Amino acid sequence: MSQKYKINFFSRKKLHFFLKPIIILSVIFIIYQLIMFIQLTKDVNKELPSPPNLVLGTHPLQSQFYTPQEGQFSCITSKEKISFDSLNDNYCDCLDGSDEPGTNACSNGQFFCTEQTDSFYPKLVPSTKVNDGICDCCDGSDEWLHKVLPFRLSDAVQDKLKRYQSPCSYKCNKHK
Repeated sequence: MSQKYKINFFSRKKLHFFLKPIIILSVIFIIYQLIMFIQLTKDVNKELPSPPNLVLGTHPLQSQFYTPQEGQFSCITSKEKISFDSLNDNYCDCLDGSDEPGTNACSNGQFFCTEQTDSFYPKLVPSTKVNDGICDCCDGSDEWLHKVLPFRLSDAVQDKLKRYQSPCSYKCNKHK
């Protein structure tokens, strides 16, 4: 009986040894995510800039991050500093992918559609889908290269499937 108790005690000790660091790392991760969320949303009530001043693939609320500071861009979450000319140059310079919102260079990047029905919750497209020949944004802004796929479906088939190929036609429904 004492041997069984020792094995069980030893297993609990191992369990606590592994469980405590996992819980601590989870709490740290949650705190980090909250800090990033607060940083990205702290200026929601500020007046939005006009869209022509935006970097391709960014939302107006992100304009504070895409303003050159002494000719440099500071990556949003990873904080690396790169030349502002390196934005949307089709080369992923930032670990977080924030320097390439308008290209598909970074697998972890994000592209905000230029125009959407609901401007407060615009459609977000993974940057891997930018210029892939499929219209993910209703205004076609994610297909700015206007790539034509070699086996393009007819417009009637695209309408039936509700999936559209580049070159994109405007499909946004405005509700105001």
